Amino acid sequence: MKDETKKKKMSQLEEPQFFYISLSQHIGNPAAEIVKTGDYVKRFQLIGESQGNISAKIHSPVSGNVKDIIEKAMPNGANVKTVVIENDFQYIEEETVKREIRNLSSYSEKELLKIIENAGITGEGGAQFPAHIKYDVKDKRIKNLILNGAECEPYLTCDYTLMKEYTRELFDGIKIICEILKPENIILAIDEKYSALESEFQKYNTDNVKILTVSDIYPQGSEQLLINSILNKEIPKSKLPAEEGIIVSNVGTVKAVYEAFSYGRPLVERIVTISGEKSGEYGDYIIKIGTPLSHIIKKSGLKDQPENVRMIFGGPMMGNEISDLETGIMKGTSGVLFLSKEIDRIERKNCILCGYCSEVCPVYLMPMKFEEFYRKGKYKKLLEFNLNSCIECGACEYICPSRVALIESIKSGKKELAKGKGDKN
Repeated sequence: MKDETKKKKMSQLEEPQFFYISLSQHIGNPAAEIVKTGDYVKRFQLIGESQGNISAKIHSPVSGNVKDIIEKAMPNGANVKTVVIENDFQYIEEETVKREIRNLSSYSEKELLKIIENAGITGEGGAQFPAHIKYDVKDKRIKNLILNGAECEPYLTCDYTLMKEYTRELFDGIKIICEILKPENIILAIDEKYSALESEFQKYNTDNVKILTVSDIYPQGSEQLLINSILNKEIPKSKLPAEEGIIVSNVGTVKAVYEAFSYGRPLVERIVTISGEKSGEYGDYIIKIGTPLSHIIKKSGLKDQPENVRMIFGGPMMGNEISDLETGIMKGTSGVLFLSKEIDRIERKNCILCGYCSEVCPVYLMPMKFEEFYRKGKYKKLLEFNLNSCIECGACEYICPSRVALIESIKSGKKELAKGKGDKN
């Protein structure tokens, strides 16, 4: 349904009365709440302070009253503190600082990183890594900056719409990031089906950004695979791309950097694709962070009862299925999909050792072994077979003729390893 949403004009989704804003919308430590129940907050006001070495700030998307602070499950199932704000629809804003792009060179790298940090910007491509940490490369020499607009997941077109509707903002955002990283080469990678955008790009491309189309093959948008496709280089499993002189950043993140610098706006809204065969309305919408699934259902409509629909945050391959209707949109939520539950009626059976999952794995792993070792509690074996190198693309489970719960085993196995658990007896 990509073509269906690409044809529709982007619009702003009507706001709900209540927002559910998770304090963990990034890799690393959750933010610590700095508001309490009963407080009045303004739009853009800081409500969650970053803590620890890897964390990100959280801001209010609207003005209104803090109704509650509760423990709530995130899309990935983990429980975390969530700030519930009742929207007063008055749009009273915190004062922000506006800056001119033409004065960009007068800001130091440290100052630019602080602007990004204060805006709470995280990766919008799914990984949700705090941007101020990713761009703080210190003494590393960055040879290649890759802007990721490949968008390989089915259904999703939020990156396409962003590149089409906010072209100038995207290229100004690239200028800001380049002022920090000073890369030798700048590459904007887009899906080959998005090649019509190239002519519009050239109107704003004043920094010799190389526009490169990549094949429409899933999971092409994965950081590791994109680097390999563009630079013919594999990043060692023990290293980050920055250690090899490469930074990859999603186009949505770049646009958020522009908003933070030019208008002083923190990341409180993003473009989200609403789609799926069970969705009454579909398209790309600007949606505020914390907007609950129940409100999206109400505004987009469903062709069936919620209990008969698979509701997913993200794409169908790497996204998370949602059952709690109060789950709020996150900074990394690229899509809200309403899909048929027919696939759930297929019986799961035992692995038949066909090897299909290994054949389609883009990072050359053996997913059937992850399921076996997790089921038997042999967690040390998961490490031996490089579980942490799995990008959770879902290709293995998609191809499996027995419908083995491969992704569930992989995600659960990673959680057990993170806890430091040893093998079961």
